[in-house]
Amino acid sequence: MVQVRKRLMSTPELCRVLARSSDCAQRDIGAAGRKDTRAITSQWLSLPVEPVPPDDDRVEILSVQRHNHKLRRGHLRANRFQIRIAGIREDAETLLPPLMARIASGIPNYYGVQRFGRDGLGADRSVDALRVRRRNRRNDHRFAASIVQAALFNRWLGQRIQDDALHRVFLGDILKKRETGGLFTSDDVETDQARMDALELDVTGPIYGPKMRSAEDIAGVREEEIRRGAPLEESDWSILARLGKGSRRVARIAPDDLSFTIDDGCLHLNFTLPSGSYATVLIKELTH
Repeated sequence: MVQVRKRLMSTPELCRVLARSSDCAQRDIGAAGRKDTRAITSQWLSLPVEPVPPDDDRVEILSVQRHNHKLRRGHLRANRFQIRIAGIREDAETLLPPLMARIASGIPNYYGVQRFGRDGLGADRSVDALRVRRRNRRNDHRFAASIVQAALFNRWLGQRIQDDALHRVFLGDILKKRETGGLFTSDDVETDQARMDALELDVTGPIYGPKMRSAEDIAGVREEEIRRGAPLEESDWSILARLGKGSRRVARIAPDDLSFTIDDGCLHLNFTLPSGSYATVLIKELTH
């Protein structure tokens, strides 16, 4: 297990560089997830050999430990962020505390725009990609399917927010317990709403696929409306079902260890987000 700090480099490029310097196959290097390219980031990787520091000033090896298993995607609990925002208002120190309190209670768990490609057209292109038969390019199809699933979740979440229902429970919602991660269907809205307000529960939204647990009653109708309104034909849904199993994703997230300081006209933010959530979404909530 190798802890690495990188600058202005994607995680796949980091793996290529380490594979060359350490004389191993890139496919044998494991990573729990990708870190931002345009940033200074650190993450753990697994290598099948002793790492050899590459001759690249963008890469620094921080720590090496022995382990019996390879890191795989999803072996990630959370990401910690330190972000600086320049050019803030002079009265920011007065405005920030109530904004931070609102963010601490939960923000929309959108997939960030970077999930959909540099020009924002990734979702449309991914629908087209599902319809193209390619030999030996199954991973491309899986990636396209995951982008379509993310876009549909964002549509569902956007409708929820438009209806002022991010923090509201509907009959039939699939709710997730923050403490244990358990899922259950709401059949007592009043009781579940009180637990939602106490930040014990979160509503989950649809990652459409054959293994997805569907909402019921009012919440189920809302999910079906998003499905019917999607620009997908029945054949597309069949392909999607083969490539993306489906699951649930929480509608709101509450950052941990949220704090800030202001120095020389810059805001310095510190926070931790669960895996799969986007710091860019939190920044957009903060800056409007």
